[in-house]
Parts: sequence; C-alpha cells; structure tokens
Amino acid sequence: MTKPVLPDEELIALDRLAHIAIAYLIVVSLAAFVFGAYALESASVPSILAVVLIGLCGSAIAALTSCLDRYATGFERENGESYPKDAKEGKFNRRFSRWLFVRPFLGAVVAPVFIWGLSHFTENYQDFLSSREALGFTAFLSGLLAKSVLDLVKNLFKNIFRS
Repeated sequence: MTKPVLPDEELIALDRLAHIAIAYLIVVSLAAFVFGAYALESASVPSILAVVLIGLCGSAIAALTSCLDRYATGFERENGESYPKDAKEGKFNRRFSRWLFVRPFLGAVVAPVFIWGLSHFTENYQDFLSSREALGFTAFLSGLLAKSVLDLVKNLFKNIFRS
C-alpha cells in the first residue's frame, strides 16, 4: 500500500500539525486520566485535583474526536481553499489547531464548577461528593461536554438579557 503524497508544502505542514495535535491530545488525555484516577483513589490528594484532571481528560477526548473528524474530512488552506476539492464542512486548518491545544483546559475549569453547582442543587450532596465513581464520571462527562455546556449558558444569557 502506497502512502498518498500531498501536493505542496502547505498541505504537508497541515498534515504534520494534525499529527502533532493528535499525539498531544492522546498524551494529555491518557496522562490526565491516569493521574486523575490515582488522585481520586488517593486519600492524601485533594479531590479537586482529581476532578480537574479527569475534566481535562474528558475535554481532551472531545478535542481528539473533533481533530480526527476534521483530519478525516480534509484540509483547509490559509486562503480558504479545500483539499481535496470536494471536502465538506469541518476541515482541519491551522487556525482550528490552536483551539485543539487549548480545549483540554476548558474541561479542567468546567468540571469542578459543574460539580460545585451540582452539589448545591442536589439533595444528599455529601453522598454524591463522597462517591469516587460518581465524582469521576461527572468530572469526565462535564469535561467532555464543556464546550457545549458553555455555549448553552452563553446563549441562555444572550436570550434572557438580550446582550
């Protein structure tokens, strides 16, 4: 099986950047998961660290799936031209790659805030906060959905306050 050859330096650079982003997101998600799971199980480590790390992992996984989807679709050059020509919406480009490197940290902030919010609106919140499984699962999901949750909240405020 022969490796496809990209036609110019810009596309080769985009391909290289996509591979760097994929490797970065894999390393970040695995490291955050392993250290977050360890922190969740360790009595000597504050649970906030575990929630931050597992939220970061969830957000890194969301970024990784987004990166892989865009990479599979094709590339977008700086001038907006698609490669291949018939590539649909959501192509990998240099501007989007910056978002991929920062997105995991969105989950690191959203996960603890989401859990704090749940603990204030939940009956028997002590049971929720003392359950490592519930805490880890909620932190991961809130990290995974961090961008969507923030978009919903921003739109809610826009609709309510017309800002």
